[in-house]
Amino acid sequence: MSLMLNNVPHIRKPENSPFVSFASGTKERSELLREIDNIRRPKTTNDIETLPLWIGEPVINGNDQKQCTAPHDFKRVLAYYSCAKESHVAHAIKTVLNARKKWQSLPWQFRLSIFQTAARLLETKYLFKLVAAVMEDYSKNPYEAFIDVQELIDFWNFNCYFASTIYAEQPASNVDTVNMLDYRPLEGFVYAVPPNNFIAIEGNLPTAPLIMGNVVIVKPSSDVVYSFHLVLKILHEAGLPKDVLAVLHGDSKMISDVILESPMLSGVHFTGGTDVFNEFHKRIGQNIEKYRGYPRIVGETGGKDPIVVYDKHDPIATAAAIVVGGFGAQGRKCSATSRVYMSCDMWEKVRKPLLNFMDKIRVGDVADFRNYMGASINEREHKKILGYYELAANGKHWTAIYVGGNINRRALGWFIQPIVVVTKDPHAKTMEEEIFGPIVTICILPRSKFEKTVLKLCDETSPYALTGAVHTDDIYQFCEALDELKYAAGNIYNWKTTGAMVAAQPFSGGRKSGTNSKVGWRLNLYQWTEPRTIGQTLVKPTDFAPPYLDRE
Repeated sequence: MSLMLNNVPHIRKPENSPFVSFASGTKERSELLREIDNIRRPKTTNDIETLPLWIGEPVINGNDQKQCTAPHDFKRVLAYYSCAKESHVAHAIKTVLNARKKWQSLPWQFRLSIFQTAARLLETKYLFKLVAAVMEDYSKNPYEAFIDVQELIDFWNFNCYFASTIYAEQPASNVDTVNMLDYRPLEGFVYAVPPNNFIAIEGNLPTAPLIMGNVVIVKPSSDVVYSFHLVLKILHEAGLPKDVLAVLHGDSKMISDVILESPMLSGVHFTGGTDVFNEFHKRIGQNIEKYRGYPRIVGETGGKDPIVVYDKHDPIATAAAIVVGGFGAQGRKCSATSRVYMSCDMWEKVRKPLLNFMDKIRVGDVADFRNYMGASINEREHKKILGYYELAANGKHWTAIYVGGNINRRALGWFIQPIVVVTKDPHAKTMEEEIFGPIVTICILPRSKFEKTVLKLCDETSPYALTGAVHTDDIYQFCEALDELKYAAGNIYNWKTTGAMVAAQPFSGGRKSGTNSKVGWRLNLYQWTEPRTIGQTLVKPTDFAPPYLDRE
């Protein structure tokens, strides 16, 4: 393809997608309930869809299929999905590499238009369908499901805009030279490995490199294959060529083992566990001689996100921040509030409104709009979280445990009530280890030592550095905390630790929380380019000699 266009198009700077409340009596709630009913309509075994691998075309592996189930009703099958064999992985690598030249030669304005179209389709035709799918697949309440889908719309819109600003960013020229930067895609393919807690991340990890002209293999989390395939459908309907994005499900280790051996691996876009990300680094380091270049390793891992609460703060606002940050989406956010520091005096003020909020929380089926919390994503995670609760209940380092919410015990779901653990030990296990569930530990420190010790404890307790918050009405205290916690969080706020908005609060952290590449901003997109400087001298010299050189 050799299409040449004599234009530099203007890509509109978008606004964040508008909020939808799903309040009682609204047409949006009626449409959402209709989509939930469509998903839940009784089906025979023959009616249940089988989701294929996607390797240039749908591929069904009839010999190895697994179930997609709803975490809040784990006996209900949403779909089946095919699992990849090693031969499928090899075929996926070959397929995307064969598509690479044609894809990167497509004029960038047409490449971006695909993802702008996808964003518009999602905001209109597919909005309620995907919100319903996320509610069922992730067990998120309508609010949490919507803001997740909303974030994906924003990722697609803003990444297209940011890409255009990157392409417009050019070096200076002068009277004798014309200079430019050619932002080439990486030389190979990108491997995207998203987690099981956000559809926005499932959609953004593979598409951010695609937007910059790369080809991608994505391995969606096995827990949320159902909703990912609706994202794939939207991308194909928007015009994404069928061979530039390969989708593999199944054995994560086997798929990764094959991919990491490919000489043409040029990048990894990852969100998930720290141990898995560490393993990627080790394996890529061991294989470094095999690769055509040095693969970009871009990723976000865990968090142990703190709130530091000074005495000069509204205790009700603090209680609300703990509930929203700690229990929203069942605490299944890497940014979830997990540890809180306050003085014993402040705890006496916060305790009553916090427990009142917790008592009002209902836990259960997310299609019941009275419920604030749904279920854990799977049985393995459910048992892990309960293990931390049992540790606290039977341990000696905790002064109190508060369990809120109400659960229908006959429900067939991986439900856990919201839990607050109170301790005087800043190094108690639940203060240090990531739980990824609805357990918040509050460390009560003596008032006389609070200001002298709290920031150092907060900075040094956890290996993570993702998000955090500082609660104070004293601007000097807030700025001191910003300085002392300089490397303790990639995102820091004055209220809750969650809810970063694309383009407004670029998101990611450092230390063992990842590579701090700031998704939702142009910084992440730079990772998926290989810039080439092109310099043209207008009038080329015909002699080698500099002016100082005396000639005989």
